[in-house]
Amino acid sequence: MFDLVDAATGTSGAAATMAWARVENAACARRLAGMVAMLDALHAASGSANRDQWCLDNWGAVCAEIGAAQQVTSGAASHLLLIGTAVRDRLPKIAALFHDGLIGFRLVATIVHRTALIKDPAARRAVDTALAALVQEWGPMSLDRTDQEIDRLVAECDPYAVRRTHTKARGRAVDVFLDDATGLATLWATLFATDADAFDQRLDAIAATVCEHDPRTRDQRRSDAFGAIGHGQDRLACLCGNQHCLGNIATPAPSSSTSSPTPTRSPHRRPPHRQPPRRQTCPTSLNLQPSPLTTRATAVPPHPIAPRSGPITRLLMRPPRSTPAWTAKNPRCSASRSGT
Repeated sequence: MFDLVDAATGTSGAAATMAWARVENAACARRLAGMVAMLDALHAASGSANRDQWCLDNWGAVCAEIGAAQQVTSGAASHLLLIGTAVRDRLPKIAALFHDGLIGFRLVATIVHRTALIKDPAARRAVDTALAALVQEWGPMSLDRTDQEIDRLVAECDPYAVRRTHTKARGRAVDVFLDDATGLATLWATLFATDADAFDQRLDAIAATVCEHDPRTRDQRRSDAFGAIGHGQDRLACLCGNQHCLGNIATPAPSSSTSSPTPTRSPHRRPPHRQPPRRQTCPTSLNLQPSPLTTRATAVPPHPIAPRSGPITRLLMRPPRSTPAWTAKNPRCSASRSGT
């Protein structure tokens, strides 16, 4: 390592940054090697096997000592010790490059993480040899590109050892934040791409159920469509002010046999110029008058939902019977009510 220091001392400019970066990498490799040596010394001590059942085993004792010496937490020391032992025991050729300062700690940690599932010794040696030859040819790459290149090589040698992370998919959720001062709410959702695309089209379809004289903008109608879906409705109430507006007339849903198939599109890119569905129009012979809602935006209700009549509404409006049906069919109850 001292030869690297001597070579970096007489340099300047960009050559100095590259030379001292190599010195830094070599020093980091020796730092991890010193941690692993501490663990080996503790394992070789007398009674080491009995300490595995202690509250603080050999690994924990080394991490505590390293944390106290370097002023880091035991968790950070454990992470460094894990990388040091893995690169020494599992990836000797990568460890040699790291010792010479040709690769940095971040790349070494990535290689250790992406190859941790390889159990076959032959596949592990093949990956170690191939990576030792490839990393010296790689140029600047992002973290995602580095992961992809390592995974591609691991898949060639051991397909079952490819580490696939679905952390973002497992963390999907829907959060609603209420603002009591304004009466509005903010909704934040993480969905699968196919579900989000279907929901986006659903909002456009509900927002297009009003006529062209509705005073709300497209974004406002899409926002109100959330409320319609939440209340179990499939359309919005038109706010044009005309009682004969066709936007308030329910239209039957198209059947599966006559409806045209929905065109598919890539989940990775949304078309820049997407045409919204056509909105219904009012008859021109009705002589529409301007609605006061067009002059006062505050008059727009937060969730204008079209009223619907169904069996539940008729059941609620039905007057109660004087005598329940079950008492009329039961002779015992009829006798008890008559006093006999």
